[in-house]
This record gives sequence, structure tokens and C-alpha cells, in this order.
Amino acid sequence: MVLMGSILLRIWPAFPFLNWFMKEAKSNIIRSYVLREILGATLLSTLVLTAILLYGNLSKNDEELFRALAISPLLFLELVSLMLPFALSLGLPFGFSLAVIFCVGRWSADREVLAMQSLGIRRNLWAKPIFLSALAVSFIGCFASLHLSPVSRGVFEERVRDMIWQDFESWVEDGREIAFKVDGEGEQKFMGGLTSGHQKKMTRATMSIGYGAGHLWHNVRILTWGAQNELLTILHAKRATVRKIRDKGAIELFLSEVDYESLDHSGGNHLKSSSFVSFKKWKQPIRFSLETPQINRDSKHMPFLEFLNKVKLDEIHDADYQRACFHFNKYASLGCAPVALCPLLLTLAVRRGRRETYSNLFTGVLICLFYFLLGTSVGELIGSNGYGWWISNLTAGSIGVFAMQR
Repeated sequence: MVLMGSILLRIWPAFPFLNWFMKEAKSNIIRSYVLREILGATLLSTLVLTAILLYGNLSKNDEELFRALAISPLLFLELVSLMLPFALSLGLPFGFSLAVIFCVGRWSADREVLAMQSLGIRRNLWAKPIFLSALAVSFIGCFASLHLSPVSRGVFEERVRDMIWQDFESWVEDGREIAFKVDGEGEQKFMGGLTSGHQKKMTRATMSIGYGAGHLWHNVRILTWGAQNELLTILHAKRATVRKIRDKGAIELFLSEVDYESLDHSGGNHLKSSSFVSFKKWKQPIRFSLETPQINRDSKHMPFLEFLNKVKLDEIHDADYQRACFHFNKYASLGCAPVALCPLLLTLAVRRGRRETYSNLFTGVLICLFYFLLGTSVGELIGSNGYGWWISNLTAGSIGVFAMQR
């Protein structure tokens, strides 16, 4: 056995292919170990960050989600899933960054980095898979923020609009009273002159229908109210032709055989006087907003390739162009955070990991937070196109490259 070993040692240099094969096998083992550790930690940290960001989005849209849950649990789950791309577009880049500083710091603390160096394994052998993973994560993050997120947001708004229309039509069929908010003079001009000449400003309106089928409603009753919850006008129409404006989230009523009463509360909340008049047809259509989210296909909510195509065809206005550029630069720079932060995080993890392990995770959180705050502050100050967001990437990348060379 000893003789066989000595013979192999003597003839081994004569077979360079075997030497190269063993070296590659050792390198592959190290690469697979690095990728397995980094990707596992990335998955865990991304899930945590995505859950936090998703919770924030759910809180902003809680009214629509509760309404969807009342209609169907499947619709509720669909709306939640449509919020995932935006949360993922931010959770994945920063989750990867935290995974890098945590894993490499633990390797350094456990002397695994030192052991690889003592075996003659150069640092770039295990660092290269991390950089390649950073490139892949940055690509996925940019794709999620510049394409998946706008598309999913558009589908989300379509589902919410369909849901509200469905609710509205069921309320009409049940004869329930429907309330509408009225904000500002711009909204009141669509109310068909319901309170024209009235001294008090209308703040809301309520409507109830006796029965309706399709575009024809009967026994329509509309009440308008003031800021002190005082009744301003009462309108009753025997018939109303309904026009649904789905893209604006509104309805228009063309009223016939109308009885109209205006109430005067000029002396306070107590009724002072009233006037009554009848019309064969109401003078102009009455428009009510259903408060559905308007699917505004402006440049900010377009997928990136669609935006570039419209710019090429000169279909984007200057204001939309600047707003879209700010949006795209912001989320593209955040998507590229893993590439920008990777050199700095690797250097800090190796140096700090020799003394402490879990403090690296806290350091990574602080670096990511500083990176985001720097991009936010500079991005708002430098121009309206959002190019300032790239300052944080350039700063982190330059410091990281300098630190690695040192």
C-alpha cells in the first residue's frame, strides 16, 4: 500500500490532466459550498424583508383588501399576490446584501477563510461566485421593479375597479343607499347643478334606487348634504338613463320627470325655508365618482420597454418623461444595489468577522440604510430626472473597490 502511494506520487506530475481535474474538482466543491450558503441566507433574509414591505403595502390598501375578502378569499389572495413584485423588487437586493455580510463574516469568524488561504486557495475563487450572484440578483431586482411591478400594479387596479363596479351593481339591485364624497369645486361641476345658487357648499351626496335593470333605473332619489351634515337638496326622478364610464370610475345619470326641493339653512342647522320645482328633464347629466382607482397608463406606471417605445414614437410629454425618468432611475439604482455594495460588504465581513459574527448583520443593516438614505436625499436634490439616485451606487462601489485593493 505504501509502495503504491509512493509510485502514484512519482508518476502524478507526468499526468497534467489528472492534476487539472483534481484542482477543478476542489474548486467546484468550494464554489458549490459558497453558492449554497449565500443563496440559502438570501432566501431567508429576502422572505423577511419582503414580508415587511408587503405588510406596508397591505396597510395602504386595506379597504380594497377587506372588500375583496368579503367577496371571495380567492380574489383577496390574488390582490395580495399582485403586490408581491414591488415588495420583492426591494426585498431581494437588500436581502442578498445582508446575506453576503452575514455568511462571509461567519466564515471569517470560524476560520474558514483562513483555512482556504492556508490550502493555497486564492480569495477570488470563493469571491467570484458571490459577485456573479450579485449580478444575477441585480438583474432580477431590476426586472421586478421595472417590468413586473408596473404590470402587476395595473392588473391590481383593474381587479379593484371590477370589484367596486360589481359591488355597486349589487347595491343598486338591492335598493341600498349609496354615498358619494364631493371634494372641491372641480368635483361639484359634474354634479349637474344640484346645488347651484345654494349658499352652503355640498360635501357629500347619497343616492337610492327603487329598482333598476341594465341602463334604466326607476324612482331615483338623490340627497345632498353640507359640511354640518345638514340636508341641502332633495331630488326625485321617476326614470334615469345610466351611462357607465368605466375608465373614469364614474356614472352619469340622465334624469326624467324630476321633482326638486332646495332647503335653506341660512339661519343655522334649523330649516328656514324651502323651494320646490318640477322638471320634465333635468338640465344636464349628473356625474358621480365611484372612487375607483383610475388606471392611469402614464409613463410612471408603464413597463420600461413600453416607455422606451413611446419615447421613440414621441408620445411622451415632458412632464411625464421627467416623472418616468425619476421613477426608472430610482428603482434601477436600487435594483443594482447588490453589485454596488458587494465589494464593501465582503471587505467589512472578512475584517470584522475575525472578532464578531452577528454584529456583521447589524453592520449590514446600517450600511443598507445609509445607502438608501443617501440615494433618497441626493436623488431629490439633484435634478428631476432621478440621476442622483446613482450617487449612492457610485459611492458604495468606489469605497468597496478601494477597500478591497487595500
